[in-house]
Amino acid sequence: MDGMRGLVVSPPIQINGNTVTINSDDLDPQEIRSNLLFWDKLDFPEQNLLGFGLSNDAQFLEGAGILQRTRVHVQSGQLGDILRSTHVEAFRQLDAKEPGQWSIATGERSISFRDNDLDEGRGALVTLYNAIPVPNEDTALADILEFRTKRRAELLALRHHLEDVYQKVISAGDGPLAWNAEVEKLQISINDHIKASREAPIKFRLSDLTASLNLTSIGASVAAAYSMGLPLVPAAIQGAIAGIAVSKGASLKKREATPNPFKYVSSYHKEVF
Repeated sequence: MDGMRGLVVSPPIQINGNTVTINSDDLDPQEIRSNLLFWDKLDFPEQNLLGFGLSNDAQFLEGAGILQRTRVHVQSGQLGDILRSTHVEAFRQLDAKEPGQWSIATGERSISFRDNDLDEGRGALVTLYNAIPVPNEDTALADILEFRTKRRAELLALRHHLEDVYQKVISAGDGPLAWNAEVEKLQISINDHIKASREAPIKFRLSDLTASLNLTSIGASVAAAYSMGLPLVPAAIQGAIAGIAVSKGASLKKREATPNPFKYVSSYHKEVF
């Protein structure tokens, strides 16, 4: 589980039906710093009809060999469909080439899937609240790269234990004791990451992270039961209430159930420490 992990990213674009709101044609500065901490590769897709240039941040990451651009050919159509299909098709291509290694960032600061890409009720959402410190939006990218090199062991452990938790949700066959054991391991790795972030000469803020998983038939039948009585994870700053929750969600059509989620949504708190 400690192999390469990649994330397909997009500018902060909101699509509601035929209405498209483009807040910027650059990658969101907070998103890119959060993503850089936990993913080895970022892919900012491009297509043949409309072009988005690269910001200074994106150019820096491209030069560092971290950001790449998958080329997608799309047909003419509504702007929202063009933008969405570019990122979804890029993800499909990358996932087919390297199964289980790629996810896509969606949500309030990025593009989302169409309803017909998903099967409602056949997936799970795993959400960590107030638990994961990520670099603040004004942090120099070079400092984040230095941090993730020096603290690679802690970051890999956190990713490993997150994926173990996801695996328990997918299989859902070992019962609450196995689930609690995995969450306890996750708590330890989060504590280690919090300690590392406090020792670093850069500013962090808390984030919420929601992962979307495809489930097996067994997992789909019992995933919602995990949402009762789940243990808390440790809060990164005093006064914050941290937790983990599991609920039913949508699965992505034509994708196998893997412990690497197909989709992530992040949100960020105001407090900086």
